[in-house]
Amino acid sequence: MLEHQKKVLLGVSKNPHLFRKEVVKSLTWLSTAEAKELYNWVKKEFGSYYAQMLGEVFFGVSA
Repeated sequence: MLEHQKKVLLGVSKNPHLFRKEVVKSLTWLSTAEAKELYNWVKKEFGSYYAQMLGEVFFGVSA
């Protein structure tokens, strides 16, 4: 599921609204360990674009 969500996020990465929506949806489906892995991946790949959103959505999830 994690790899699928990464592909989805890559596909919607140009649209901030859809990107946030998909990240939130991902967090409802993933385990805590997978959510932490997703956080690290999103931070690495998109941290410069979505820094504020990451702090809001992943509050309490960061590794």
